[in-house]
Amino acid sequence: MEIPVLAKPDIDIDAVRAYRRCRVLEQMDIADVELLVLLNPVSLRYAADWREYPLYQSRIQVFDLFVERDGTMAMHGGYGALPPAIATRHPSHALNSFDGGLDIETHARCFAADVAALTTAGARVAIEQVNPCVTRALLDRGLRVIDAEPLMEAARYVKSAEEIQCLQHSIAVAEAAIDVVQSATEPGVTENQLLSLLHHANIANDGDWIDARMLCSGPRTNPWYQMATDREVAAGDLVAIDTDMIGPFGYCADISRTWLVGEVPTGQQCDLYRRAHAEITHNATLLEPGRTFREVSENAFEHDEEFIAHRYTCLAHGVGMSDEYPKIAYRQDWENDGYDGEIVPNTVMSVESFVGSDRGGPGVKLEDMYLVTSNGPMRLSTYPLEETLL
Repeated sequence: MEIPVLAKPDIDIDAVRAYRRCRVLEQMDIADVELLVLLNPVSLRYAADWREYPLYQSRIQVFDLFVERDGTMAMHGGYGALPPAIATRHPSHALNSFDGGLDIETHARCFAADVAALTTAGARVAIEQVNPCVTRALLDRGLRVIDAEPLMEAARYVKSAEEIQCLQHSIAVAEAAIDVVQSATEPGVTENQLLSLLHHANIANDGDWIDARMLCSGPRTNPWYQMATDREVAAGDLVAIDTDMIGPFGYCADISRTWLVGEVPTGQQCDLYRRAHAEITHNATLLEPGRTFREVSENAFEHDEEFIAHRYTCLAHGVGMSDEYPKIAYRQDWENDGYDGEIVPNTVMSVESFVGSDRGGPGVKLEDMYLVTSNGPMRLSTYPLEETLL
């Protein structure tokens, strides 16, 4: 099957990088942070356009990026050419047992010494995803350690016009891939074979990775979160996919669709699909600037009782270089999982729905991405819905 390769849009990447750098430095100023230390591969891409070994870095921390208050960046570790934002490269701090052996504490002390050399006594240092011994080593140096994750999430929340262009291209690639997957869906093909086409299209278009194996069929569509297997698709099945695709330019396309294998759906399949469509359509209208997350939750679409137990984990969430802040909880989950905030312009949100009965049967997953404008939400994902199911 031919895999489509889309022409890359003419995006001012220098403007993208400059905007993201300014957003990071703004958060450092707000938090009064002298030094920001980044290890999350998404943060490394956002701050410095560093793309090297992202999945490896997510579990074995090979690189750490120092960002000073004036924007000077230094990378510790790494193998390839430096992106323009990074001024210098130094040896890795080896803050993991693969590189540094089992005595991580010794490496943590060397790391803390390098941090202290760039800061003043009692300085606030923001750092991501480190072992406890690293934090202790910084505290022993008299530094005030805070979490960098909230700073980076706040920086990523509001998008530039160029970032929206990056997201639109990633969405276009994902939708071309969905079309390939759907076209290949026929009795006898396995879920794994179908999912591989999404990976193929993403890499062919210079994308990065897929966050999850979210494709399932037939009885495995309910409850949700059953990952792709070697199950063979059968006639009359529903097939559901959630792309979770970190695509071109490092931006995420998070789109869900469900379709029928065959031509004549059952009444139950149509009912589930219509409910899911009604949910995302209604909830998207709530994404207006100035609304609080709690207001969105309280005014969200209400399902019949049999569909509540198998609901999705949230009704909407932010999207940028991955799933990101905020995650808006259903009213049933607000007490335990909800937190408040405000919808603001130039943010991108995915609106989610999974509908499956707690009495059994199939399920339907739908999800679209929206840009929040000053005039309200604008749909970015455009892959067609299934008219036979509506």
